[in-house]
Amino acid sequence: MTHPVAAVTRLTEPPSTPIRSPRSDNQDLCIPEHHQLGAQVLANHRRAISVQNPTWILRLRKQARHQVALVASLYARSYLATDASLAADASLAADASLAADASIGPAIDPKIDDQMLWIVGGHQPEPFHPGVWYKNFLIDATCKELQTQGSKAVGLHVIIDHDLPKSLSIKIPRRPARDSQHLVFSPCELPLQKPGSKSTAPKPWHHHRIAPDRIETFVRQIELSAESLGLPTPLARSYFQIVDSLSPSCDAAIALSQARHRIEFQNGLRNIDIPMSRICQTQAWFDFVEHCLKHADALHETYNDALNDYRLREQITNPGQPVAALGKSGDWVELPFWLYQTSDAGRNRMWVRSHRTGWELASGARPTEFAWTVQAPAQQGGLKSVIERNPSQEICLRPRALMTTLFLRCFLADGFVHGIGGGIYDRLTDQIIRDFLGIAPPSYAIATATLHLPLPKQLRRSVEELDVQVAELTDQARSLRSSPESFLILEDPRAKSLAQEHAALLAAIPPKGSKKQWHRRMVELKARIRQAIEPIFQEHQARYQAVLRRANESHGLFSREYSMLLFPQADCVERLKLLASQVRA
Repeated sequence: MTHPVAAVTRLTEPPSTPIRSPRSDNQDLCIPEHHQLGAQVLANHRRAISVQNPTWILRLRKQARHQVALVASLYARSYLATDASLAADASLAADASLAADASIGPAIDPKIDDQMLWIVGGHQPEPFHPGVWYKNFLIDATCKELQTQGSKAVGLHVIIDHDLPKSLSIKIPRRPARDSQHLVFSPCELPLQKPGSKSTAPKPWHHHRIAPDRIETFVRQIELSAESLGLPTPLARSYFQIVDSLSPSCDAAIALSQARHRIEFQNGLRNIDIPMSRICQTQAWFDFVEHCLKHADALHETYNDALNDYRLREQITNPGQPVAALGKSGDWVELPFWLYQTSDAGRNRMWVRSHRTGWELASGARPTEFAWTVQAPAQQGGLKSVIERNPSQEICLRPRALMTTLFLRCFLADGFVHGIGGGIYDRLTDQIIRDFLGIAPPSYAIATATLHLPLPKQLRRSVEELDVQVAELTDQARSLRSSPESFLILEDPRAKSLAQEHAALLAAIPPKGSKKQWHRRMVELKARIRQAIEPIFQEHQARYQAVLRRANESHGLFSREYSMLLFPQADCVERLKLLASQVRA
């Protein structure tokens, strides 16, 4: 199949200038512009299949896309097919590029993978804020726009389930009482099981489990928050009804992601979800890692050199930013992967050293602190066989941040959609792609959106009124400092005397050059006036601080960081769809 030539040929690369999220409600950020996304995808596709690329990359890319297509298809069917309403609605995705079997839900058909444009994004499985969710809407809109141009396209959301949770709670705002003038912002812990061990090491998402007995308390806290603010019914209950209906064997990453994905599908999005852990079980993934092992020294040097260049260019002095450098000790070389067992307290770094017949892989912070090692033969399929040898003690071989996006961008995606943070650090990945893989890095998009909670008009007006009061009190504070005489209460004889003295002094301003004594008298007089109005000043300050505190609290309601769970479903989905509809040229 020949893809149509896009009308826009000049693509906008992510800029080197600071990128900031939109500040106003119902705005999005999209780099390149919405109408250039399709052209970017098509240009990446042509570059990816070019015979000028190394043969091993072309072969591995084809292998990875076929294998991930099959795994993603099976994964999607495993839970979408269990919902009758979704299965019936799958007829909307009957196009062969989206549905291999419309009777049991959408899937990617491996047979036509070579002809398909893949638009990929990903995130941790947390119930993120709408700005993160927007990426999925933009991916879906871009796929559908490409389909109208005659291309076959599919969106893929990769669940980064081996990441450490950024937080295991969400922030909720509420009024202690419906008529209260104050707001409280508090963390609301996700309904997850408490750790059974005493280990304090943070665990990846896939090691967490949902606690069904905590769901109702969690949801009710969000609903009480909405009720106290006069918000419509939030998404939380319907979301967690899906979570609660899933198999108890589901880890939290799978449960939370499947709930979100079902809601997306119910609302017409046709992206496919797949956990990164499933991708890391394919032979293509292990073949990629084996390539990295064969060229361990080159990858280690390229990674650290690129990191040093990036830090110099961006003037970063923190040794851990944006990522830590890779270590080396004797014949042990650290590579940018995680290697750990399910029984380990947390994730561990992966080290490798070569020997005559293969590699020795080690898990640990440094060679003196290895938790365990494993021998892997240097033969086709040898690494996968060793890693999967003992199902009871599952070994997880997962990519660290830069290698995650390197693999997805170079071996799966035709288009990749980052958030702001990922888009910034992937400038570093670009250099690793150039220097280690020896190919031009594919372009990527950066997208986010700002959605505020749909607060009732009355509450919005009260916030505006508080801002007016703050402005007025600020002006009064300025006047209290510069013109304290205007606040004297003339019914008080002492205050009246001070006012008269001030008026007389103003009436007798000496000529220029003779004001020194007069100025000294005025300074002394204003000090006595300020002393006389001290009660007024203190009362003003107390009121000013109280109003300012309430205004600052109220501004907290306009944060873009609130979880999607706090938003009414229809309101949030429709606003994100509207922003994503700009993709249509």
